[in-house]
Amino acid sequence: MKSKTPLFWRIQQLFFCFTLISYTLTYFAFTGHWIAGFIMMSLPLLLILHILLFGFWLVIRPKKAWLSGLALLLSFPFWARTYGWGAPEEAEKHSGKEIKVMSYNVMSFDMQSYLGENERENTYKLIKWAENEDADVKCFQEFFNHETQVELQTFSQFQKKGYPYRVSLHSEEESGKDYSNGLAILSKYPIVQHKEKEFSAQNGIIYADINIKGDTIRFISVHLRSMIVRVGGIKLAVREKNFGLGRYELFNIFRKLKWGFVHHAEEAAILTEWIEESPHPVLVCGDFNEIPYSYAYGQVRKRLLNGFEEAGSGFGFTYRKAPGFIRIDNQFYDQKSLKVIDFQTRKDVKYSDHYPTIARYKVL
Repeated sequence: MKSKTPLFWRIQQLFFCFTLISYTLTYFAFTGHWIAGFIMMSLPLLLILHILLFGFWLVIRPKKAWLSGLALLLSFPFWARTYGWGAPEEAEKHSGKEIKVMSYNVMSFDMQSYLGENERENTYKLIKWAENEDADVKCFQEFFNHETQVELQTFSQFQKKGYPYRVSLHSEEESGKDYSNGLAILSKYPIVQHKEKEFSAQNGIIYADINIKGDTIRFISVHLRSMIVRVGGIKLAVREKNFGLGRYELFNIFRKLKWGFVHHAEEAAILTEWIEESPHPVLVCGDFNEIPYSYAYGQVRKRLLNGFEEAGSGFGFTYRKAPGFIRIDNQFYDQKSLKVIDFQTRKDVKYSDHYPTIARYKVL
């Protein structure tokens, strides 16, 4: 006997079950398998589809809107990862010790344009802004320094601006060269211990234990490997109606995402190990190269609070170029020893392909 349940409704029920799987994997972040990576990454799309289905059923048959309505209600734990309402105590006067932290992927100070010789202005503006913006500790990704070219001797320039203490990661392929490009932590206060580990080229992880007026805090700057997904080939294939090229580009994107998830699971294990082994309060800054509904983000979130989630405003998108609506740069902090006062995504600073994040913390 054939089922009287319409096919579309049965498909939606399966879609609801898939949504629950995505919620479970994202919230608990118990596996970094690449298949789980794809499922977790689909969460924003699932929510959009449930919003559309909810509206559809309200108009067509209101009694069936409950399923997508339930899916949207169950998504409540992810709302804070998506949209910020600002610091909860903005009017409160904060007493005690405060620290201001900046995290910024500076895009190698736009060396690609600089080497064109006729487009050097953005490089100079980017360096100047990063130097002059006040913060006690600055965590950089893709920080470029040239040892002999005066205008690109950025370490010495920052030192003159009041950052005499630093630790940086030099990749093996840059060994023996007169320049470096990668992670760096610059501080107004003494660095008492540090460590670094390369993942690949400019990607890696470093930490600096910094003594800030008697309190030692471990600052970790991390740059997870980029998945380097480009959609230009897909656009070209659609424009030219070249289905062979389209299949090739889709497979290439799939392959890059798959290996990106594999690498991030490995790198997240190192990052969480460094967090757990720290004898000091921890503050993690960096370019995670993944959205907030992902394994590495979830693993760190299990251990630390996220600055944007606690005090950010709006969607907090940090990547300036296409697709332009993702938040991949983060600051996480130890809630036992630190409290975020405010958190800003500086969308007015458009020199790099990332926006800087700046936050103030109270030392408890």
